[in-house]
Amino acid sequence: MTKNTVLVTGGAGFIGKHTVKALLNKDFDVIVLDKKKCPDDLMYCKYYQMDVTSEDLENVFKENKIDYVIHLAALPSVAGSIRMPLVDCKDNYQATVNICTVSKKYGIKKIVFSSTAAVYANPQYLPVDEKHPTSYLSPYAITKNASENFIKYCGLDYVIFRYANVYGVGQDAFGEAGVVAKFFDLMTQGKPVQIHGNGKQYRDFIYVEDVAKANVLALTTDVDGEIINVSTNSRTSINDLFEVLKEELDYKLEPVYTQPREGDIEKSILNNEKLISMFHFVPSIDIKTGIREMVRNNINSCVLGDSHE
Repeated sequence: MTKNTVLVTGGAGFIGKHTVKALLNKDFDVIVLDKKKCPDDLMYCKYYQMDVTSEDLENVFKENKIDYVIHLAALPSVAGSIRMPLVDCKDNYQATVNICTVSKKYGIKKIVFSSTAAVYANPQYLPVDEKHPTSYLSPYAITKNASENFIKYCGLDYVIFRYANVYGVGQDAFGEAGVVAKFFDLMTQGKPVQIHGNGKQYRDFIYVEDVAKANVLALTTDVDGEIINVSTNSRTSINDLFEVLKEELDYKLEPVYTQPREGDIEKSILNNEKLISMFHFVPSIDIKTGIREMVRNNINSCVLGDSHE
C-alpha cells in the first residue's frame, strides 16, 4: 500500500523534529521544509532549505505528491513580534497564506496548523475553551489569529491546534525560547535566573511529545474543520516551575525578580475536553515527568559531548 506523504514546514524546529519522528513511527513519508540548513538528525528525510514565503514553494509540490501539510513554521515569539512586527507578519501570516494557496492548488487532503493560546489574551474565564473570544496583546497573537481565519476562508480541510506552552527535550535555550528551556539552560550552568514579574503568573505547560502525538492524530482521524486546544488543563506558576527545576537540577541560587514584560499573559489554562473527546487522547506527561526527561537527556548528551542541538 502506498504511504501518505506529509510536508512539515518548520520541521527542523523544536516541535517539528518531534512531529517528524512521530510521523515516521506511524509509517508516513515525510518531507521537511525549513529555513535552516538540514541538521544531521534529519538527513534521512527529503529536505528543502526554503522560506515558506518563497515563490519556489510551488516547486516542492510539483516535485512531490503531497497528501498532507503540517504547518509549524513561524516566528514563535511574543517579544520578537513586538520588536519586529513586519518580520512577524511575514513569517506567520504571509507564510500561512502562501502554504495554503499552494496546498489548495495541488489538492492536499488536510492542513494542520499550529496556533497558540496567545489568541485568548488575558482570559475572561478559566480554563479557556475554544469558544472563548479571541483578542491580542502582541503582533504574534494578531498574525496567528489572522492565519487561522485565512485557513478557514481558503477552503481546505483543516485542523487548527491552539498550543499551550510547549516545552521538552531539544528546545533551544537561546534566542526566543520558552521559559522552561531558558531556566533549564541557566540552571545547568549555575547562572542566575530572572523571573519577570512576581512569578505568581501561571501557564499550562504541555510536553512536546504530547503535542507531536496530537499533530499525527489530526491526520489519522477524520476530524476536520475544527479549532482545538492542545493542553493539559492544569496550571503551573512560574515560581512553582522554578522550584521543580531547582529540585531536579540541585540548583542553589534564588531567582532574581524583574519588571513584567510587555505582551505577557498573566494567567492561562486551556480546557482540553475537545481534544480528549475528538481524538480520544489525554496528554499524559506532567511537568515533573517532562523535566526529569529533560534532565536525563541532558546528562546523556553531556556524556556524548554534545550538550546543545
